[in-house]
Amino acid sequence: EKMALRPLLVLLAVFSAALGLAPNAQVTIGHVRVQALSPTLVRIEPKGPLGFVDNTTFVVVNRDFAGVPITQSGDDKHAILKTQYYTVTVDQGPTPPPPPPGPPPMCQAMTNTDITGGTRISTCQDMAKPCLTGVTQDQCCGNCSTNKECKVWIYSPSAKDCWMMINAGGSRAAVDRNCGGDIPSGSNSSTGVSVTITSPSGQTLWHVSDLNQVNQNLEWPSPTKSAVYALQDYPRFYVPPWGPTPMPKDAVVDPATVATNGYDFRNNQIGDTYVFLLGSTLDEWHSARTEFIALSGPTPQIPDWGWGTWFTWWTQYTETQAKSEIARWKTDQLPLDVWALDMNWRNSPHGHQPGYKDGMNHYYTYPNTELFPDFADPGTAWFDYIQSQGLRTYFNDHPFPANNGSAFQTTKAEVDFRWQGLTMWMARGLTYWWFDANWGFSIPPPNVPYTGGDSGSWDGMDNRVWGSHVYYRTVELYDQMNPNRSHTSPPQRPVTLTKYAADNMVPGLVQHQHPAHHRFPVWWTGDGVSLEASVESMVDSGVYDFKPYVHSDCGGDYRPKDGGDLLRWTAHCVFGTVFRYHGSDHRPWTYTTEVEDVIRSYLNMRYKLIPSLIAAGHQATLTAFPVVVRCDLFWPEHPEAMSNHQYLHLNDTLVAPIWQQGVNVSSRSVWVPPGDWHDAWSGAVVTGPKTITAQQPYERIPLWHRAGGLLVLASTPALRVDEQDWSELTLEAWPERDHEVETHRFVTERNAARHAPRTHIVMQCNGQGLVTVTIDQTVPRSWVLRLHLRAGQQARVVGGEAARGSSLTHLAPVSATTASSSRPFMPFGGKGSAPAPMAGPVAELTLPASQHARRSIQLLIEQ
Repeated sequence: EKMALRPLLVLLAVFSAALGLAPNAQVTIGHVRVQALSPTLVRIEPKGPLGFVDNTTFVVVNRDFAGVPITQSGDDKHAILKTQYYTVTVDQGPTPPPPPPGPPPMCQAMTNTDITGGTRISTCQDMAKPCLTGVTQDQCCGNCSTNKECKVWIYSPSAKDCWMMINAGGSRAAVDRNCGGDIPSGSNSSTGVSVTITSPSGQTLWHVSDLNQVNQNLEWPSPTKSAVYALQDYPRFYVPPWGPTPMPKDAVVDPATVATNGYDFRNNQIGDTYVFLLGSTLDEWHSARTEFIALSGPTPQIPDWGWGTWFTWWTQYTETQAKSEIARWKTDQLPLDVWALDMNWRNSPHGHQPGYKDGMNHYYTYPNTELFPDFADPGTAWFDYIQSQGLRTYFNDHPFPANNGSAFQTTKAEVDFRWQGLTMWMARGLTYWWFDANWGFSIPPPNVPYTGGDSGSWDGMDNRVWGSHVYYRTVELYDQMNPNRSHTSPPQRPVTLTKYAADNMVPGLVQHQHPAHHRFPVWWTGDGVSLEASVESMVDSGVYDFKPYVHSDCGGDYRPKDGGDLLRWTAHCVFGTVFRYHGSDHRPWTYTTEVEDVIRSYLNMRYKLIPSLIAAGHQATLTAFPVVVRCDLFWPEHPEAMSNHQYLHLNDTLVAPIWQQGVNVSSRSVWVPPGDWHDAWSGAVVTGPKTITAQQPYERIPLWHRAGGLLVLASTPALRVDEQDWSELTLEAWPERDHEVETHRFVTERNAARHAPRTHIVMQCNGQGLVTVTIDQTVPRSWVLRLHLRAGQQARVVGGEAARGSSLTHLAPVSATTASSSRPFMPFGGKGSAPAPMAGPVAELTLPASQHARRSIQLLIEQ
């Protein structure tokens, strides 16, 4: 297939240098450069081996900042740099010498220091626990010394806990942590640079005694909890436009980087620090997040179909069985967009055909044609079938380095091997890839040899982010080079599936990753993850790590005896980020008819929400605002809002999953935020802030609609996202009669570009019963407006185009008997559906399609 993008990549390589700041926005003092990038962002950069860096790096993809003027006083040893917004004081000594070679003695401790990266020893794999507890520091390092695997130890003086590690990526400053052993010097090497940032009034905002102490992983603070956040670009290196794909033959690069495929690692320098001033208000905090994505790049939009149902199951599928089950999804009217294969698409020790030899699973040229005859050359028939069903598909890949494990990343051998293997299957029709680093082997990060296992670290950067870069960019560039790919439905936008952090998520575990990781969606949380851990990681990742698509294997790595646990998982995943069944056998029809019916209802609910989900993903790209929102992103003044056990979905639905296993009717504590909230199942209204106890059976996830909320639904959800008819959309609104509220929502058209025009919908409640809905539409369509009223309320049309003939009907609530019948009430029923038993009526009207760009409706709510 034609590789039309290569000339553009060469051109980008030549003109990839930054535009540069205004001269008066940067100052060089001794071996340090300070750049005042904006009123709220400053860069402090020690001089690297090849000088200062103005090019892009793996972390920093944009340097187009206008800057603010700096005035300088003092000298090289003590410089005072003033702007209108902050003052930077830099104290520096002579350039520090390089660290001595070789590791220190095992029990020589670095105090108040923790490691970055690293892998636990094989006998200490329970991530919720330390390796040893109730021990002294000497006992900790002593046990490490006598363990053949252990090369690094970490000790908590307060808890007397000990962790024993095979390796470490580097070190960083930390409270209540000491460590020792063979720790790469990396971020522990002194820069000799101390920095203080103060406000115009002289208040100290931030101080660091040495730039090497700045965290190199992304760990953004919670809203209004910190005035400043500092991040280190380390390890620092340049990425060519073609990334991990083969270098174009006519590329113009520095000869010194030819051997590394155009990647330039020569000017790696510890301490290149970016300091974000977060302010004291919620608006300033959100503004700083948009500045981070301006610097490091946004999380790309995922394909529209990526919001649909994904399904995989690690089992020995045959082609016949696979086709039968895909047909069953359609026969049973279960919405589905991705059906994929785990590792057994290829010959492997865990399922192979005759003639298998050890190591075949390291290559891409040994598919399991006994299970899937259509994988035999030319290998397109299976993918043609997937395309005929309107589905997309991916393969799991446990990559092994080229040349039998000896090839370094970015070398020609590794780049060619990976590109040829991955694109061979994409040319046959594979839509995208799953980079699965949770295995006995994997590729390491660059500049380090592969030494076994599934991890590895270079200067504190592990292979999770590196592998995500390799796979995402390979899929992205292949799609760009082949815009009319054969044997697959259009990919729309690139996507890959990779792991969100080093360890499998367990309740209470907090992990942070490299600050470029958010640019390579989507991410799963590892193997054996519980529902509780799934909720925690999904909620927190949108805050700390800028990752809006963290999710877990829906259903978990077990099959419950009855379907109740799967119903709880399904409901959480429907009201989550990416919905991907994986792990054990989670085929809906393998439980009772009642269980499958409830699953079908939830899947239909998800597909009705597709317009709102696509718009939320677009907003996450533009503003870094997550799809699943921890409550303190709205109400930081309330300590309860920081809970990662509940969240807002699409800004308007409060979700509080129950994760108790094996018990049908279960209860949990829920913090209700300020304002009025409509129980999605009963229609009863609760007013926050307050903490309540919610009790629900398996089939009901605790949900509340926000008063003042507005969601856009597909009127005809269909079985595939691509098949949805958006010529009519439904607006589900929960207006306020007695309070002033203004709510803004958007519709991002299917497969729209990042900066494409959006339909803008505004609902204004004037606090005296008047509700005005304005739609500035980019595409002519009809609209169904549904106002969810309270008990005793009615609505009538008083203005706008709806006053010119559109009829308004009131749909009465379902009876309590109907709500608990064999076809129970489900929220988000959409057009024509009745509300919950204790709710008021739904006032519904349809606005016919119109060519007018602005649509406006006014209704009066009367008690």
